[in-house]
Amino acid sequence: MPDERLTAKAYLQQIAYAERQIRTIQAQIDHYRDLGLRITSSMSNTPISASKGSSRVESAAVGIVDGLESLNANLRAYTVKCDHAVELINMIPQERYRRLIILHYICGWKLPKVGEELGYQDRNSVYRSHGWALVEMQKVLDEVGEAP
Repeated sequence: MPDERLTAKAYLQQIAYAERQIRTIQAQIDHYRDLGLRITSSMSNTPISASKGSSRVESAAVGIVDGLESLNANLRAYTVKCDHAVELINMIPQERYRRLIILHYICGWKLPKVGEELGYQDRNSVYRSHGWALVEMQKVLDEVGEAP
């Protein structure tokens, strides 16, 4: 049976994925808000279709409420993931690796920008350090177990 443990990179990428989910939900909410603003009061009681019997305003309002509920749930999950990840990252002994991981995975910076911020001389050195930072993160994950 193959090893099913989560790699450090996959664990950290979950944070970026959770953030993208939040941005997608926010875009949906913005869409429904925009739709609600574009609908005039004269159209507000016009049914979308004869079979549904609901108005465009009602549909937009329902979309906003559903989106906000989903957004709140995703924000709570994202916060838990970030808090746990930061706890684990702080267990890495090398400060430079901790900062690299936080800037890249938590803040969402691209590696070249991280390299500039941390004073790496060239592109290859930041990529090599990223690899070593992941090795250190993997050691932490292996020591404490996987995240929630």
